[in-house]
Amino acid sequence: MLSLRLFSAACLVSAVLLGLYFDYWLGLPSQTGRPGIIFGIVVTLAAALGAGEMTQLFRGQCQGLSMRFAMFMGGLMIAICCIPIAWRDYPADCQVGQFGWMMMGLTAVVGFAFLVEMLRFGKQPNPTDRIARYGLTFVYLLLLFGFLIAHRRLQGDNLLGIVAVICLITTVKMSDTIAYFTGKTLGRRKLAPRLSPGKTVEGAIGSVVGGCLGTAIILFVVSPLVCGLTIEKQWWWFLVYGATITLFGILGDLAESLLKRDAEIKDSSSWIPGMGGLLDVVDSLVFAAPVSYFLWLLADLPASQ
Repeated sequence: MLSLRLFSAACLVSAVLLGLYFDYWLGLPSQTGRPGIIFGIVVTLAAALGAGEMTQLFRGQCQGLSMRFAMFMGGLMIAICCIPIAWRDYPADCQVGQFGWMMMGLTAVVGFAFLVEMLRFGKQPNPTDRIARYGLTFVYLLLLFGFLIAHRRLQGDNLLGIVAVICLITTVKMSDTIAYFTGKTLGRRKLAPRLSPGKTVEGAIGSVVGGCLGTAIILFVVSPLVCGLTIEKQWWWFLVYGATITLFGILGDLAESLLKRDAEIKDSSSWIPGMGGLLDVVDSLVFAAPVSYFLWLLADLPASQ
């Protein structure tokens, strides 16, 4: 099982890095000058898949949920978030802004869910329950994929956006990896036995160390030496970022565990061998992504090449 999991992880990492490279290349002024084209398409498709997995979690608890409807609306919501990518230079007088597009997407799909339930009222019981579950699905997806788009467009800088995305993913996944091996070797005290029996306090401590290490590798090695981008920052910022993102990553992992335990299933789906479904892979990013974006903004870290 571990070998299959490592193989799937290697394939996913390779695909992500390759996709980000071509996305950066297309975003160069000499090409389209629109950072995020490939990234936006992939994230939109991933959101649609995630919405389908969410309805599978709820299907045994709520009659009448439509996986196709959820997939279409989840993809539509994130596609609306991607609209700013269409501009080569985002209009300075546009008052919508990054968060405005996110809220427009969420408003559109929640409003459409209400409209659908109005039209089918009387044909299926518990419309409020369905609307609530659709709403949770859309918010859950927006927290992740909407803020990934925001990372990609950070400060309108093509290269900085790539580094921000890589930094977030590396921090979370490095913390997950260190937590796994630390928990296996040193784990004694259970962190949340009812939600995730495999997680330990010792593993959580190791994950914080791993998260800070992952952040340091990206900021001090990958960004300046591989990407040619030096990020001006306070020396302690990588510690704050790594520890904070790790803690919110653990919260995101436990949140999906709560949904799965309530649905009495082990994985959100089985299309990724050894790893489960899309939500099982990205669960720790859900709450980490918004916090990461705000940390980049609040730290006011200009970039220089």
